[in-house]
Amino acid sequence: MRVRVLTLLLILGLGEVSAKNHGDYDSARVTNYTPVAPSSSGKKWFTFPQSSSMRTSTTAQSEESGTKQYKRWTGLKYSGYIRSYNQYRWMPQHQSTAPQADQLLTINGLDIVNKVYTGYQEPMFLLRVEGSPTAKTWFQVEYMFDNQMMGIIREDSVANQVPGIGQTTNRRAMVYRIMQFKGYANTKVGDFTLIAGGGVNWAKMSPFTLSNYQYRDDMFERYPWQPEGNSFGSYNRFYNEQNIARDQRWGNTGTQGFMLQGKNLPKGFGFQLIVGKSDNSGGFQTYLTRTPKNMFALRVDKSVGVHKIGINFFDQFGTYDNVGFREDPRYAPNTNHYLGSKVRQQIITADAKLNFTKFKIYTEIGMGRFQDGLFTNKDYELLFGKKQTKDSVTGLNYDWKNPLKSHCFNFQIALAKSWLGFPLSAQVFSVRKSVANVNSEALNTANNHTVATPTNINTNNDITVFPGAITDIGQMCNNRWGTYIKHEDAYGKLKVAVSWGFTKEWENVDALFSNRGNSISYWHQTNAFTASRFTYFQKYAGPYQRNTSIYRRVYESFGITDTVVDYLKMYQTLNLNLGYKLKFIGRDLILNNFNTYNSVTDDNFNPIPVFTDKAFLRTFYEELMAFYSLHPKVTVVTFGSVETVKANNRVEKAYTTSGTTAEGIQYSPGDVIKDIYNNPILSTTSDKGATIDQFSWGYGLGLDYDFSGRAGLYVRNRWFGHTDKNFTLDKYRGMETTVELKIFF
Repeated sequence: MRVRVLTLLLILGLGEVSAKNHGDYDSARVTNYTPVAPSSSGKKWFTFPQSSSMRTSTTAQSEESGTKQYKRWTGLKYSGYIRSYNQYRWMPQHQSTAPQADQLLTINGLDIVNKVYTGYQEPMFLLRVEGSPTAKTWFQVEYMFDNQMMGIIREDSVANQVPGIGQTTNRRAMVYRIMQFKGYANTKVGDFTLIAGGGVNWAKMSPFTLSNYQYRDDMFERYPWQPEGNSFGSYNRFYNEQNIARDQRWGNTGTQGFMLQGKNLPKGFGFQLIVGKSDNSGGFQTYLTRTPKNMFALRVDKSVGVHKIGINFFDQFGTYDNVGFREDPRYAPNTNHYLGSKVRQQIITADAKLNFTKFKIYTEIGMGRFQDGLFTNKDYELLFGKKQTKDSVTGLNYDWKNPLKSHCFNFQIALAKSWLGFPLSAQVFSVRKSVANVNSEALNTANNHTVATPTNINTNNDITVFPGAITDIGQMCNNRWGTYIKHEDAYGKLKVAVSWGFTKEWENVDALFSNRGNSISYWHQTNAFTASRFTYFQKYAGPYQRNTSIYRRVYESFGITDTVVDYLKMYQTLNLNLGYKLKFIGRDLILNNFNTYNSVTDDNFNPIPVFTDKAFLRTFYEELMAFYSLHPKVTVVTFGSVETVKANNRVEKAYTTSGTTAEGIQYSPGDVIKDIYNNPILSTTSDKGATIDQFSWGYGLGLDYDFSGRAGLYVRNRWFGHTDKNFTLDKYRGMETTVELKIFF
């Protein structure tokens, strides 16, 4: 009964009291203030605001003596939200591999038609409790969960029973963030914050160590981190900033364990210490699977006036016991006894934020190494019958002995409008293959050993590497160097952002990958969120095993059929974003148009985009959105987009007729021309095949109704489709409707 009464009070908001900010990432209400996070269209990757110091509460500034005696536990408060997210999808035409059914009806992530868990957890409830036990201390506890309303819950495994509480058939209530604790103390030495617990402790240090790249998304889709407030106000902010409002922790990377931060220390020093797990080293129960990996990260910085300099260190280490690379010779063969193969991943950098009157600079430089297949001296002698040398490595050996081949470098500069007469920004970066950190902003394109366990290398469970990836403006990746230039300004009511960039590979690493090694990866922007829900977090998905599904987007990998690869690929990109605000029938109307064009070539050096078949691959994406304030409480949202992907004759092909190869393999129109290892090759039959020729489209209509600034109903309907003229199995068409009710308290 007490729980029910408390829940009712939370829903009604009867317990609310005023709140103060504590720290850089916290607000009085969970999403009461959400700073705009960078993205590729309006991504302000070139601006570097001064970091604010840790703000103390009113109680921390009070006195504990005399007539102003402090009353303990003042300012105790709570905040959070309750939401319901339901979706119906109808696909009269869908791919043969996934989704499995032409209809889907989900309620908070559970498909009640097909009785399966859909993969994306949609939080139903978030509760944050905070308060000040003493005048100079503060704490915060967060609790978030979803409820799948299905199955029983078991903590062990028995015969004929699906093991573990995380399995689909055992889900009843899934905790998102399990009692995250945060404590704050204001002392004479400085301000200190300790965060412990998990699920997830969000952290950010520097782009090469701990950070999270922020992809560009359209504003049509709803997000779990959508802030409270008037709906049209969020679209108005999108127009003003040319960016999407996200949760304050967006851009941070997920960790588990403990974080200790110190700010306002003597002489302008500060630090950040993180010990525990990263998102690709598994949870705290990895000792059960004998694949324990741990993470240690440290940052020390110093403020010098309006500038800041820092040193960052990231270290991820562990062992692969029981699933290692070598059998233990001390036991009989095939008895499942293995030596513990070690992995070592380290990155060290120095960075600086320099704020001058007419320009701002951010730069980071360092080096990294990645090594696995490391053994103790005793185990190495047992395996190989000889003493181990200093450089003995049986896996990948990306060492940092040569800084020229192990470096990472990022330089960004923003020139003020008052200097040149127009604002301009530029970025130059270079990242070698030894810097392979999936917890950073640099996309991994060159290391297939960054998986949590070696058994996942080159399997459908590996979603950590994207060979030959086409990147956004401002996005870095390893084994690549490049330059981006961007102009962004307002011309009256017209917002303009135009950018150009190119990148080039450092080395050919195709031999690492078992399938489509020499390839190009591109993430589809039309229907990105929709397509990512066909299969969840999986590689080699889709009818041609070309798709890699990650959170809210899908990369597709296109293989190149060249038998001799004596070149390094080069990537060119153009972006144009336009925003305009006007009055229509007396109400505000916001229009936003975004275009991007990409090409990939084998030229020695060609930074200019290529619009002919000389390019391996050419992609074009067009997006138009409109937001109309029909009523102070009602906003109409519309969306439309098209996308084309075209390849030349050196990229994988599909048969256009039926027949039989010389090896006796039958083929039909739409079958990929490949070898016995599933790699694309040139045809040896009379049917020479036809290459990639894709067209995707999507359009939608939505309605936002605000009951108040803290509660609303949001409805979306999207029609979508995709075809490939020659790879005929690659097609789908359908419609989906989503309904969300969200209440903040």
